[in-house]
Amino acid sequence: MSIHKVSDGAFEIRWREGGRNKSQRVHGSYELARKVERKKMSVRDENRHLDIKREVNFRVSALLDRYWTQYGAKKRSSSREKSIIEGIRASLGRAFVREVDGDAIARWYEDLTAVRGLSAGTAVRHFNVMHHMMEKAATIWSRDTGIDRNPADQVEVRRPDDQRDRYLSEDELRRLKQAIDAKTYCKGTNKINRTFCRLRLIVLIAVTTGMRASEIFGLRWSDVMYGEGLLAVRAKLKGGKMRYVPMTDELAGELRRFPVVIGEDRIFPPRTGASGGRQRVEGSFEDLLERAKIDGFRFHDLRHTFASWYMMNGGDLYELAKILGHSNIKMTERYAKLAREHIARTGSTAREIWKRMETGSAEQANIG
Repeated sequence: MSIHKVSDGAFEIRWREGGRNKSQRVHGSYELARKVERKKMSVRDENRHLDIKREVNFRVSALLDRYWTQYGAKKRSSSREKSIIEGIRASLGRAFVREVDGDAIARWYEDLTAVRGLSAGTAVRHFNVMHHMMEKAATIWSRDTGIDRNPADQVEVRRPDDQRDRYLSEDELRRLKQAIDAKTYCKGTNKINRTFCRLRLIVLIAVTTGMRASEIFGLRWSDVMYGEGLLAVRAKLKGGKMRYVPMTDELAGELRRFPVVIGEDRIFPPRTGASGGRQRVEGSFEDLLERAKIDGFRFHDLRHTFASWYMMNGGDLYELAKILGHSNIKMTERYAKLAREHIARTGSTAREIWKRMETGSAEQANIG
């Protein structure tokens, strides 16, 4: 598209549309010609978009397969990604990609909470997968899918505040430990309660290392580094670097006492008959919380508990980011305020020193 001056106060706009050369003469200033040109370009691009959409019949199911192969299967959270993809397939898989506009995605998103009963945070994670997939469909796969803009951009997403401050207090930590110790043996016997010992160790690892549930279930005996006092986390960081978390002597002792499954390197192999790739602890963990009389808590908050107590005991923010596996320090900065609050609360030491200095100065003045 171009603008050519014909005479004073007259310009000709030339462009190509639908395989043909077109032109229009504009009388007025050059700026007016520029405005007309921009409008023509907009109309041309819109028509091109509509023409593509009319011609291409690419189903969402095929898009999901391609997205899973090239992106979803390679993610650290691939098992969760697979579940989300299958949910999208059940709702929109038979439709053509060109038919999935902003309204269709908005209805799908609303159904996640209204029909399927997902939490707001989980619904957002589902939407993020949809948005990423449709972004690829509208860019690198545009020729195949028939769209050149992401319809998910038209959907307003209610992102909940996930900056939870919930962590276990000193008293709650004590009650939690008492609750898990009380179920070590089967009731009225000296026989080890194997089912509960599994949960016991999972909880102890989570609260003393800050590891995620998926990372704990992925632990292998070969990841336990007794000599260095470390656990190796198999979920690799960007750049291929391995991550390590601290292992106290107490935790090392618990691991040494935990039974090994013959022929299995995983510390927590899936139970017999378990379906799906993800392992969960929600039900049994909720029972544990009830016995410990701890309210408003979830398993992931054990990770917050470790991070919070780490900072309140003088920990370094950048070291904490490495331990937690945060790729961005801003994710870790949420815990910085705990260090500041703890320092403020322990200001009594500084006040006592100041008081003693003033007392000493007063005594010197009296002597003088």
